[in-house]
Amino acid sequence: MSAEQFPRFIDTLNQRIMNLIQSQETYDKMGGVYIIDALVDFEGVEPALKYTRFQQYISIILRGKDLTPMQPAAVVLGKLCKPGGSLISDLVDAEMHTALEWLQSDRVEERRYSAVLVLRELARNAPTLMYPYVGFVFDQIWIGLRDPRHRIRTTSSETVSACFKIIRERDQEMKQEWMDKMYNEAVKGLKTNTVEYIHASLLVLKELLEQGGMYMQDHYDEACDIVFRHKDARDPAIRKTVIFLIPDLANYAPTEFGEKYLHKFMVYLSGMLKKEKERNDAFLAIGNVANSVKSSIAPYLDGVLLYVREGLSVQSRKRGSVDPVFDCISRLAVAVGQTLSKYMEALLDPIFACELTPKLTQALVDMAFYIPPVKGTIQERLLNMLSKIPRIRLFTSEARRR
Repeated sequence: MSAEQFPRFIDTLNQRIMNLIQSQETYDKMGGVYIIDALVDFEGVEPALKYTRFQQYISIILRGKDLTPMQPAAVVLGKLCKPGGSLISDLVDAEMHTALEWLQSDRVEERRYSAVLVLRELARNAPTLMYPYVGFVFDQIWIGLRDPRHRIRTTSSETVSACFKIIRERDQEMKQEWMDKMYNEAVKGLKTNTVEYIHASLLVLKELLEQGGMYMQDHYDEACDIVFRHKDARDPAIRKTVIFLIPDLANYAPTEFGEKYLHKFMVYLSGMLKKEKERNDAFLAIGNVANSVKSSIAPYLDGVLLYVREGLSVQSRKRGSVDPVFDCISRLAVAVGQTLSKYMEALLDPIFACELTPKLTQALVDMAFYIPPVKGTIQERLLNMLSKIPRIRLFTSEARRR
């Protein structure tokens, strides 16, 4: 394309993007956002154009009423706000003020969702420019964390995570102050016995365990008690968060968790394996707990592997993906090694009855490496499985031609 043709092409492309962005159809808006995303890193577009026209397009999405394209639009905004010149500083300032204002506005779902998405992406992509605003974000983010809508609460927790990353490697005094405020507010929120408040507190507790470093040492026992206390909540979002918090507790202090809390949490997770809706989450949690406590998980293998076999059954495979089961097997193999040997004879048949997926492949690799006595059997059965694949495909192709 010649130098004369290129500007006309860009003008035509921009008009097309605008038409897509202003469409009433969600898929058109998504298409426009993805085109902008592809052009952000394209050096042929002048920087000034990116920070004016592209921002204008993205703002139409973020200030609209269609929630679906907001997520990718916020990601594009974050890419536009990566470190650069004064244009970026002005852009971050403007977007920050709008987001904080919208977060505090009336309960308009699209505004709050847009606000927390923007705050999250600015914190992820422009941490230096965001640092002066972190205090304001921590003050106001509880509005989003306690919103009635699940998607706003979880996105708000991702914003908290990104802001913790900003302060983690900077001013240690400020880090302590803000983590104190967030932790104390989380504990306070548990006294308000509503789904939104409890879920918000658990989400913040999760981020403190993952991002707080040594901060949670003095609060560890209380954190374990909080998580255990809410394990039987009626709300599925709270139960799911509890299940995902258990591995965080184990990872934070493996020895203490193994000595004081492993048994009662494993009894709980084993119970979750009996419930179809929560079984896969429980498999993932048990695998991650095993990854932290290592051989201390051994006394619970009988019960867990009974449900592993059930989780690989034909009925379970029909209901959905069994990848979480393979993930659990992998982590158990790494954690206890040859202790799994006595279970292998009963496990290999249901394992090799499954479709070959990346998770299954990784489970076989981990079992072969960490349980040497079964390596030869696994290799032989895997070769046998692979040898049948071309014949199956050939048979299928011939059947279709007939």
